[in-house]
Amino acid sequence: MRRVKLALVVCGAFYSVSSFSAGPWIELREAFNTASEQHELVVRGAYNFANGAGIMLTNSYSVNKYDEFKHSYNEMEAWYPLFKPTTEFTISPALILTDNSSGSTVSPYMDFNYKFTPDFNVTFRYRYNNKNYETLDNNAQYDKDSTHQFVMYWNLKINDSWAYTFEPDYFIHINDYSSKNGKDHNWELNNKLTYTMTANWKPYVEASWLDRWNNYNREQYRFRVGIRYYF
Repeated sequence: MRRVKLALVVCGAFYSVSSFSAGPWIELREAFNTASEQHELVVRGAYNFANGAGIMLTNSYSVNKYDEFKHSYNEMEAWYPLFKPTTEFTISPALILTDNSSGSTVSPYMDFNYKFTPDFNVTFRYRYNNKNYETLDNNAQYDKDSTHQFVMYWNLKINDSWAYTFEPDYFIHINDYSSKNGKDHNWELNNKLTYTMTANWKPYVEASWLDRWNNYNREQYRFRVGIRYYF
């Protein structure tokens, strides 16, 4: 965990220097989960380089039912467009480092993006979430609850003002663990609508289905509202 924290500090210092150049943005996002009736606040900053590479830092806070303000996790993400076989096809390796009170997670992933038209592109992502800490599994034994994650992003620019993204996520537990639906796998279906208010301000809304949560004996839905500012 100390190594991950050190990496976060180093990357944070790099970001603080780079953010004075062209390409930075900041974001504020609030989320509400229907089954658990919990809120989450996220503060995020990033820098996008001209070649398509980027780095992003995230701080998340649990607000519960607006009766608490507790730190949830820190996250650093970086990506680089390493291969471009054609002008339409790009392959980008990336890495996410996540740190919370339980421990750290290292998540390498690979993006495969294809631009069908200037207004429509699709990204397929494979991500491996490797947890560096142990918890009790289904057999009451300590192990690491690491997962495979398969994601697709269907990105459509509707017009100069509106853009839509459909993002299905599929998770598979590698070891003997169950998702909140009681199975060794689970789905997330996300729908995001972004409005370009000005060249700097982009508010958005997002509605998601997070599969069934057996603890609440109901489906879990998540609603997010956020705004991003480009410098």
